[in-house]
Amino acid sequence: QGGEGFLFKAPRVTLSFNMGYGIPRAGSSLFQEVDTIFTLGKSDYQAPVVVGSLAIYLDQRVDLVLDFSFTRSEAWSEYVDWEEELGNGQFVPIVQQTGFTRVPLNLSVRYYLMDRGREISRFAWVPTAWSPYLGFGVGRVYYEFSQEGDFVDFYDASIYTESHVSEGWGWSGHVLAGAQYSLSSRLVVTAEGRYSLAEAELNQALYGGHDPMDLSGFQGTLGFGVRF
Repeated sequence: QGGEGFLFKAPRVTLSFNMGYGIPRAGSSLFQEVDTIFTLGKSDYQAPVVVGSLAIYLDQRVDLVLDFSFTRSEAWSEYVDWEEELGNGQFVPIVQQTGFTRVPLNLSVRYYLMDRGREISRFAWVPTAWSPYLGFGVGRVYYEFSQEGDFVDFYDASIYTESHVSEGWGWSGHVLAGAQYSLSSRLVVTAEGRYSLAEAELNQALYGGHDPMDLSGFQGTLGFGVRF
């Protein structure tokens, strides 16, 4: 327990929940092909992100952080150069839905640019108001890329209904920067920006000949944490 504005000792863990927005780089050949054939663009893969984290206090300047996040985009599209003829002279778009899910699991080192608090005698730890930090880390990221709807067989120009799904895991690395603001001795607000580099293999039966799936991108989040 602690009194108003202080704890009896430095906190050992901080549990946090953040929300924000993810902007994938979407730079591999599959994205380029899909964005050319269908009415899709890179902005269609952007989506809200939720993050949960556990920060383990090592000393006044360093935390070891375990976190996971989830983001999924869904966008309807149609072929740019193809339409379906209904037989009465009418043409309708050939539509499908594209989904892109990413679930990173990360281990990070967070370095604070100043002490996060000070000890008063042996019985009190007083947090500072602002605590900016930098960090880096590694992890694994799960992805799922799906396309469901109507498609054109380019060999005979026939139209068929299908569901295409590629999923898998890849290694990732990231850098981050952020700041914490102490609302009280236990409650903090955290704002963070992070850029990750990652890729994973595609389902070769569906997307053979393409580069590995680009899972890199930026995310910015804001949320609350509780010190214990």
